[in-house]
Amino acid sequence: MEELKILGVKVHNVSLMETLSKIENFIKQGGCNLIVTLGTEMVMNAQKNQEFKNIVNSASLVCADGAGLLWATKRYGKQLKEKVAGVELFEEIVRLSGEKNWKLFFLGADEGIAETAKNRLIEKYPGANIVGTHNGYFKNDNEIKDILKQAKPDILFLALGSPKQENWYNNHAKELNIPVGIGVGGSFDVFAGKVSRAPKWMIKYSLEWLYRLLCQPSRWKRMLALPLFMIKVIFSKKSHD
Repeated sequence: MEELKILGVKVHNVSLMETLSKIENFIKQGGCNLIVTLGTEMVMNAQKNQEFKNIVNSASLVCADGAGLLWATKRYGKQLKEKVAGVELFEEIVRLSGEKNWKLFFLGADEGIAETAKNRLIEKYPGANIVGTHNGYFKNDNEIKDILKQAKPDILFLALGSPKQENWYNNHAKELNIPVGIGVGGSFDVFAGKVSRAPKWMIKYSLEWLYRLLCQPSRWKRMLALPLFMIKVIFSKKSHD
């Protein structure tokens, strides 16, 4: 599995299908495997947050979730196979969960969102094997850990926002013995119907960021990460170590 680095942050050169195959192997092998769906904002966060950078760089699999990452690697003379969007990876795992007998747990988002996402996804994929949900506003970790120990999921989806979701799995994975943890950001909101995805043509032309900004103008400060990322890549050394 080819590993590249962008501003010192690793990303694996994998397709969506290869990612799903890796996940299947992780579940069979056991252990604790963090999967990061890496976006440009996360790369920029890693520039000032060494702990988060270390977590990403030690993750079992890091997928490129952003056209900016494809652009950056191309500038470095490499070519990523494709963008692996967290929301699409999430849906594909849900779709396959019944067939593969993968047990899934949704942790995060506002009250009722994870449960609504679960119900809607089961309507769409009747065989989906979702063993539990919980919102992201729990009072203490022990409360959630007890629930997860009972549910025994194979894959824990965390919608707690980055870097909290990656930190949380990294801190508790061994104790919980959950083979795969994946941070999925706002994916529960999308499938619960709270937030809509960009039209397909905007996704095709890498304009999903613009759609999010138009729908949520309050995100403008977060969106500054993209031009800053591009500037930093342009002026970085080609070795990008």
